[in-house]
Amino acid sequence: MKDNKVYILGVRIDLLTIKEINSRIIEQAKKPYHAPLVIFKPYVEFLSLASRNNDIKDLINSSDINVADSTAVAWSASYLYGRPEMRWGLISLFSSLVFRLQSKSWLAQIVPEQMAGVDQTIPLINQANKNRLKVGIIGGPKDTATLSRAVTSRYKDIRLSCWSGFFDKPNETEIVEEIAAEKLDILFCAMGFPKQEKFISKHKRALGAKVIIGEGGSFDYDQLGGTIKRSPALLRSIHLEWLWRLALQPKRLRRQFAIPNFIHKVYSEKKRIK
Repeated sequence: MKDNKVYILGVRIDLLTIKEINSRIIEQAKKPYHAPLVIFKPYVEFLSLASRNNDIKDLINSSDINVADSTAVAWSASYLYGRPEMRWGLISLFSSLVFRLQSKSWLAQIVPEQMAGVDQTIPLINQANKNRLKVGIIGGPKDTATLSRAVTSRYKDIRLSCWSGFFDKPNETEIVEEIAAEKLDILFCAMGFPKQEKFISKHKRALGAKVIIGEGGSFDYDQLGGTIKRSPALLRSIHLEWLWRLALQPKRLRRQFAIPNFIHKVYSEKKRIK
């Protein structure tokens, strides 16, 4: 651990709380435009792909802030760098996954606050609403009109613009120009990984937004205008939110295979650095 960051499978994770991240975002959003603050939220699938693809790794590491999205990222940081130092071996790995994972103090010793990306997004939108900021969303549900109505019905002082993330390549320049014309304070790119990160990296200057966030699926949740209900707090407290999401969306099963793959890669990384 160095300079308030760690590297998980080569990807930089910035060790910040939700309050610290959102304070930086709001501060940036209130300033005159100079250059965008870019924020990515790498989770298990990001990290697994980055471990075998240097272009993806470099793409994720090009951000200004990488949020520790998910308990899996917090677990990997404590397993690799925490105290007491975990020995390399299957027994130690099993212990970290079954027993230490339930210890809040062990889990928080490197990553100070465990969160899903939406946990950071909801208080951020609350603050954007209070400050009457100009916010844009590209991506999320296909029906952008319904998304816009749902968000503005909850956050009545927010100034919101929405664009579909389902655009053809020839229309990309036109969409970027439309976004730039809005002179946004915050732009959420919710088109899925790695499309949203590539879009941000390619157009971050042209988009003209003060803060640009690779948001993923946050706007699928009913708290932010989508249709997916968030898992009960009890399931979140024992780190089983992924199981709830899988029950609601069985088609995500293939995506869950990334979890054992990630564990294996972190296990191998532990052997390399021990």
